[in-house]
Amino acid sequence: MAEKRGAGRGGYHHGDLRQAMLDAAEAVLAERGVGGFTLRECARRAGVSAAAPAHHFGNLAGLLTAVATLGFDDISDAMEAAAAQASATGGCRLAAICRAYLETALARPGRFRVVFGRRELDTSDPEMQRAGTRAFGILVAETRAHRAGPAAPPPGPPPEGTAAAPDFAEILLVWSLTHGFTTLLIDGQFDFLVGQEGTGTLLDLFSGRLMQLLVAAVAPDPALAKRPYDG
Repeated sequence: MAEKRGAGRGGYHHGDLRQAMLDAAEAVLAERGVGGFTLRECARRAGVSAAAPAHHFGNLAGLLTAVATLGFDDISDAMEAAAAQASATGGCRLAAICRAYLETALARPGRFRVVFGRRELDTSDPEMQRAGTRAFGILVAETRAHRAGPAAPPPGPPPEGTAAAPDFAEILLVWSLTHGFTTLLIDGQFDFLVGQEGTGTLLDLFSGRLMQLLVAAVAPDPALAKRPYDG
């Protein structure tokens, strides 16, 4: 049974333990990063015993897996919204989803590091599998739609056997460039270029041009216009 604290003391009500632990996890990640993340500290901040979270998460890997699932869904939601906005304004959907990926990661770097970090996750968890497949599917579909050209049908889910598809190198290029630039920004590797102005300035200076180079590198292929989603 979940522990219970009074709302007047800033605690949570019965049944809110899962959300309380997720909120605590976000706070610990923001303050200490993945390296300083412990189940005990999350439980302490949620106001429960160290053993209490086991009902919802089992162990530290379970909690991190739940955070990673949220991270995947955040990225997917942002990419879908950005693609829809690009369609409405006549922009490039592929560039839009790459920028959304980048901005989402920068907004919650702790989540991003959990999603793609080295800490143990439960890769068999069905919710995380769903979330990860959804995120990758958006990237695959938008890359293929871009290569097929504006006359192609709207992007759909990636087919089975994507890794064996002839355009998988282009898909990897889109992900690698976007993810690599994102990681370098979060790690502060480009700080020397902007000094005290921060990553926001760097993002404005270079992300637009990087996206232009990226979409040019996976320019439309006339051969794909007829069969845009066939592997």
